[in-house]
Amino acid sequence: MNIQAKLFARDAGRVMPVGRINFYSKMTAIDTQGAYTVVEALVPPDSGSGLHCHWSFDEAALIIDGKQMTLGPNESVYWPRGAIHKFKSLGPGDSRILFVCSPGRIFEEFIEQISSSHIQTGTANSGPAVDVRAIASKYGIEFVD
Repeated sequence: MNIQAKLFARDAGRVMPVGRINFYSKMTAIDTQGAYTVVEALVPPDSGSGLHCHWSFDEAALIIDGKQMTLGPNESVYWPRGAIHKFKSLGPGDSRILFVCSPGRIFEEFIEQISSSHIQTGTANSGPAVDVRAIASKYGIEFVD
């Protein structure tokens, strides 16, 4: 069996734009034999997600850099399945968030579908658009705002 390490550089990986946020695919379910997915998000000020939960996967997030935030740089949070949460960059500059979702595949496929569909996504203040809600439900994600 050939087991080797793999380097995942900052700003490397396939870029998947969703609204004003760029998601960078770092480690896919293929890379981790389905165990988890790692996605880095570059989140401009006043952008983020609506209030949501996911029944199909657990999620952890590490705030890589950013200024005035509820979670600051190098702080992290864990949201188990079903925990209601959201994220928003408070600025003044872009924030970077590293998301780790387990099991792998679900979150990465959700982001891929939203990104490739080029639909209106809504904003962190307005909540997600109707089309995003429909796609999210296929992946066990429920928006509650």
